Amino acid sequence: MGNNLEDHLKTIRHLAQQYAWIDTDRVGILGHSAGGYDTRRALLAFPEFYKVGVASSGDHDFRMEKAWWPEMYMDWPVDESYKAASNVTNVKNLQGKLLLVHGGMDENVNPSATFKLAEALINAGKDFDLLILPGQPHGYSGKALNFFLKKRWNYFIEHLLDKEPRWDYNFN
Repeated sequence: MGNNLEDHLKTIRHLAQQYAWIDTDRVGILGHSAGGYDTRRALLAFPEFYKVGVASSGDHDFRMEKAWWPEMYMDWPVDESYKAASNVTNVKNLQGKLLLVHGGMDENVNPSATFKLAEALINAGKDFDLLILPGQPHGYSGKALNFFLKKRWNYFIEHLLDKEPRWDYNFN
């Protein structure tokens, strides 16, 4: 936890050497749950590389997580390594565009994890976007899922391609 993204960066750079259509000046990342944590972490650890991220239902500070999950990766007791791995305590590094998303009724990762990160970003004067999906659990569904997918897709279109996003398409 906290140092698992170097291989992604190296792989993208390696693939860009093989395929001219990969533009390493416009790299985005998305992730849900632990991947939401990783998305935010990528923007903090490699701000010169990752330009846009959409982090949904992320646990951004393992000190707030259910005890057993981070302990599998971070060990026990809770020490300075937890603080070092926290997205909340590392907000100063944010440079790219970030969309935070969370279900209002998430039973797995408490929405307070995203709220705490949002508060830290505000206190650090960092620009970000926040979407709360009322009534949604950890895995989104129905109209809320379709809205999230459009929002996520359009976030990358707007901030990586610098194009006007569209809302007039239907997933069904």
